[in-house]
Amino acid sequence: MGIVLRTILIVLVSCFANLAMAQERPLVHKINGKKYYLHVVEPGNTLYGISRTYEVSITDIQASNDEALVEGLKVNQTLLIPVTSENRKSLPEVVQDENVIVHTVQPGQTLYSISQEYNCTLDDILEANPVVRESGLQANAKIRIPTEKISVESTLVEPAAADSLLGHKVQAGETLYGIIVKYNTDLPAMSMANPGLTADLRVGSVLRIPGTSVKPVETIAIDTVDSAISAHIPDSAGVYRIGLLLPLNPKFPDSSNRHDFRIDPVSRIALNYYRGFNYALDSLDAKYNTRFQIHVYSASNDSSSLNKVFRDAYFDSLDLLVGPFYTSQFETTADKLLQKGVLNICPINKPSKILFKRPNTIKTTPSESMQISAMAEFAAVEFSDSNLILVNSNKFQDTQNIEFFKDRYAQSMGVPDTFIEDAITEIKLWDITNEALKMRFPDTGDYVLIVPSKDQVFVTKLLAGLYEFTIRTKESYRFVVYGLSEWSKWEEGLDVKQLHRLNVTIPMTNHIDFADYKVSQFYTKFYSDFGYEPTDFTVQGFDHCSYLFQVLSESPQQWFESPEEFQYNGVGANYNYRRVLEDSGIENQAVRFYEYDQFQLKLIGEWPSIKTK
Repeated sequence: MGIVLRTILIVLVSCFANLAMAQERPLVHKINGKKYYLHVVEPGNTLYGISRTYEVSITDIQASNDEALVEGLKVNQTLLIPVTSENRKSLPEVVQDENVIVHTVQPGQTLYSISQEYNCTLDDILEANPVVRESGLQANAKIRIPTEKISVESTLVEPAAADSLLGHKVQAGETLYGIIVKYNTDLPAMSMANPGLTADLRVGSVLRIPGTSVKPVETIAIDTVDSAISAHIPDSAGVYRIGLLLPLNPKFPDSSNRHDFRIDPVSRIALNYYRGFNYALDSLDAKYNTRFQIHVYSASNDSSSLNKVFRDAYFDSLDLLVGPFYTSQFETTADKLLQKGVLNICPINKPSKILFKRPNTIKTTPSESMQISAMAEFAAVEFSDSNLILVNSNKFQDTQNIEFFKDRYAQSMGVPDTFIEDAITEIKLWDITNEALKMRFPDTGDYVLIVPSKDQVFVTKLLAGLYEFTIRTKESYRFVVYGLSEWSKWEEGLDVKQLHRLNVTIPMTNHIDFADYKVSQFYTKFYSDFGYEPTDFTVQGFDHCSYLFQVLSESPQQWFESPEEFQYNGVGANYNYRRVLEDSGIENQAVRFYEYDQFQLKLIGEWPSIKTK
């Protein structure tokens, strides 16, 4: 599986790297209708210190960067700092290192007001600043505030964790494509290393570059191991120890009233997933000559409950782990299991970054990039002789998808990137009128439109415009519009007549198709056994357990070594994995294409095409 144990290094880096606010006020950026400063995290920064630098509350910073701060503060992160009435005109000069925050005294400030600002005592300030004790507080003087004395949550004054990857600071005029070419990487890898990445790069922000490493000031090698860590192969014939790590914890009420008992939404999803997994165990046990020993762990979204799982004696003997649900917990668990070569399956949809540098991880739900890749490959095979048009919304947030589609389409067609413009026609539409459409489509006939847009307003206008255009031209045009799976969430805002007239087709990864005999059979039997219908997550649990039964009964050793070589057709989804980066995990690339036809969603194709076992 290529899990490599790399040389362990001690990196000796100066711990006094300071970040000082420039004398001029930072630029204001308007993002999603709100105004922000961009702050690039440097060594020694703390979340508390950043909040004081910009005179904004920690809560506001966390709310504006909820995804970026899931794993804590890290060097090279670009944080969005809300612009407020307090920090719009002037910003105080606050210098940070790992141990202290250096505060510049403003006219009118007193020791008491400063101690209240930093939640510390007067004695703490005086002890760290003997000159103030002797000469008193002077305006514009710089005083030291020890971070260990600040009375806030410890994580808020912890210095930013070092980044293992090289950071690239975006300069004026640079594009995402140019940076990718410069560092000889690709878009999926960049997306993994930079969650939430868009083509709308902002000057001054920092991108993490996959496949690189930060050059240390001095390194001392402790140990060097040239051999690779072998994938964990169970030694017990036909018996596999599988762990399920799920947030099953119910919230017990203080009262004895049973109606006060509640199961939160995440635990409800976990419970339904477990029901499906367990149902597969009961249904398929007699079919396969394979035995599973299941150990179920329950952990809420905190480190203490996860550490409790790690201390369990049975945990170290697992052959495979499914879960946990939460992104930070999954990454922590996968890192721990990586040292033993134990595979870790992510059971629900999570960002692709969980796979980065974790070759033992398996992501069961295709990301948006993987869906677009499948759409490009599918189009190259199915529509090479058709009037294939790539529709560009001219929106910044869609440019990444456009470029990614063109790159994958060129690879599938076997043409160099420099000839991609000849391989597929791209049109930009911002004024969607009958006249504009007539200009873009001068010839009548059939067209296949690829619209990888996430802008609901644009998509709504486009479908309405195309619908009216086909009516006015007396159906001398026939359009088939390919969109994104996200469009299925907008059904209430989209006109059903337009979806069907335009043969809108979208890639879907976990869709319950009741026209499929296998699905109807599953639902009928489940209802017969339990008296209620399964949920989508019940089907996912069933599919994942069924997949494990099949691969571990056919070629267990080969699967543990190279799980990406196995395919499976499930009830709700197909499973066909790809390792995008050599030293990272594998991701399901299988999608099903459904077309709105005769007021139904009909399956018209699967990619990659796999045979039903």
